[in-house]
Amino acid sequence: MKGRAMAALALAALLVPATGLRAQQQDTTGQVLEEKIQESQQRLKEIRQQRQRLRQEMQRLTHQVSSASQEIGNLEKQIESSSSVVAELDVQTQTTREQVANTTARMLQTRDRLTVRRTELRERLREVYERGPLRPLQVLLSARSFSELIDRYKYLHLVTVYDRMLVRQVSTLEGKLEDQHTELADQLDRLQRLRDDKKNELADLETLHRQYRTRLANYRSQRSKAQEQEARLAQDESRLQDLIAQLERTRREAERRAGRSSTSSLTTSDLGKLDWPVRGKIVYQFGPERDGGTTIQRDGIGIGAVEGTPVRVVAAGRVEWAGPQGLYGPSVIVSHGGGFYSAYLYLEDLAVRVGQQVQAGQVIGRVGGASSRAGPHIEFQIHRPTPGGPPRAVDPVRWLRSRSGG
Repeated sequence: MKGRAMAALALAALLVPATGLRAQQQDTTGQVLEEKIQESQQRLKEIRQQRQRLRQEMQRLTHQVSSASQEIGNLEKQIESSSSVVAELDVQTQTTREQVANTTARMLQTRDRLTVRRTELRERLREVYERGPLRPLQVLLSARSFSELIDRYKYLHLVTVYDRMLVRQVSTLEGKLEDQHTELADQLDRLQRLRDDKKNELADLETLHRQYRTRLANYRSQRSKAQEQEARLAQDESRLQDLIAQLERTRREAERRAGRSSTSSLTTSDLGKLDWPVRGKIVYQFGPERDGGTTIQRDGIGIGAVEGTPVRVVAAGRVEWAGPQGLYGPSVIVSHGGGFYSAYLYLEDLAVRVGQQVQAGQVIGRVGGASSRAGPHIEFQIHRPTPGGPPRAVDPVRWLRSRSGG
């Protein structure tokens, strides 16, 4: 009997440290997983804040910027950001799955230990029941000597301690099992929320991909139209230059036949002194201009103004052309003599005819160009003579008066 008591105590002594060690290892694993989730949640928060800023920027671009390439670049950043959100959700989902697996394993271990302790407790309760409540007293009174009484008392004391420990272990394991059930339920709930979040993120990502494809298709279409328009403008520019060159050849031939040279109403002394053909802001400058993926050679400046605003000739001369000119629409070319010409393009209508003499400030038409990419405006050009060659386009701004807003 004494040997049985000592064995029971030894078993209890070995059981408690081993159980505590496994619990400590499992708690450490759970802490590492929880820290991993918290780090991922922090990254996810930062990514979502960045995505919110990108969406706000997208709204600003939509209202303030018409460049499709910038919108596409913003969409690419949003797609990258949403992909990062999905990646972080995957990290949290995988980590939560590991937590679920870890908690499930601990539950199974706890349940196994609880089954063993309950079995032991039932056996002890059955022994106590079979022996009856007076059995310990009988054991003590039946001792033949005082030393035997002491041994029997110690034995009964150890058995009682073991029984109490067994009851506490069963109660502790039952509480731990209940806590693990609650923990597992929370983790499964978190896992479900993560799955829902990922489903929503993937839906948003698919929407962004559709927007990206639509924007890209629109951008390519706009770029194709711009390239086509640039090519047509280049052809129109070339035809306009050829027309002015032909007009100059005709003028020189007429002067040669007449045996005299005409005077010019426009000379280099007029640099910086001419009135503007229309009041407005410059919408594009003279020279090459990058527009998206194309380059447009501007032989004049674009002056934005309200559609229908009168356009006035900058110097006296003779109307050599008054009619349509490709994409430029209704256009007027005025010869000022001596190889100087001024051109007025993108007009809405014409107020002069070919061969008509005009004076500085006279209305020759009205502002058009509403259907052009620059909106309502005119293009104003000045061509000056070159020795032995056709007139060449020069920057008109140098010839116009300096003024605010011009």
